[in-house]
Amino acid sequence: MLREFLEASLRALVDDQEAIQIREERRGKRLRYTIQVAEADRGRVIGKNGRIVNALRTVAQAAGAKNRVRVQIIVLTDDRSAQSAGEASAASTE
Repeated sequence: MLREFLEASLRALVDDQEAIQIREERRGKRLRYTIQVAEADRGRVIGKNGRIVNALRTVAQAAGAKNRVRVQIIVLTDDRSAQSAGEASAASTE
C-alpha cells in the first residue's frame, strides 16, 4: 500500500515517469524504500530545503506507526549514493 502511494506521488511530481525506480527492503520491523528518478527530476522530488521528501516521509511515518513498522525513504543520486537520506520514524540511521 505504501509503495503504491509513493509511486503515485512520484509520478505526479516528475516529468520522466519511466525513470522512476522504487526498491523496497524489509528487515524485521524496518521498511526501507530507495527511490531513484531521472537527474532532472531529482530536485522536484527533494523539493526546496527537502520539503517534498520530508512530507513523503511524514506520511510514511504515519502509515508505519499504524502498522508498527519503521519506514525509511532514501533518494539516490545517479552515482548510487544517498541524497537527502533520513529515517521517517526514528532519529538514528543505519
